[in-house]
Amino acid sequence: MKIVIVDYEGRPVLTPSGEIDMYSSPMLRKELMGLTGRKVSPLLVDLSAVSYIDSSGIATFVEGLKATMTYGGKLRLVGISEGIRQIFSFSKLDRVFEIYLNLEDAFRGR
Repeated sequence: MKIVIVDYEGRPVLTPSGEIDMYSSPMLRKELMGLTGRKVSPLLVDLSAVSYIDSSGIATFVEGLKATMTYGGKLRLVGISEGIRQIFSFSKLDRVFEIYLNLEDAFRGR
């Protein structure tokens, strides 16, 4: 997995690519917690280049969501593939996370 933080209208967007699994989740957690430590909101995570996610990756996002909630922030997931969306759906996490098709909608919350 590779992680890049890009700028979108003056806000950082966490952009992982590849597979998010038990080996790469610690790297994702470090970047995610760094942004929550800065109280970024909305915290946008673009998953369009992620091909696979396991339970450790999901747990990392749940931890990130909890961290943003401590300061009244929002964690928004963007560009989830159909396969990954099904994982969120099966676990009912699609009701917990804000999931958007594109960065513009996620940034504006629509």
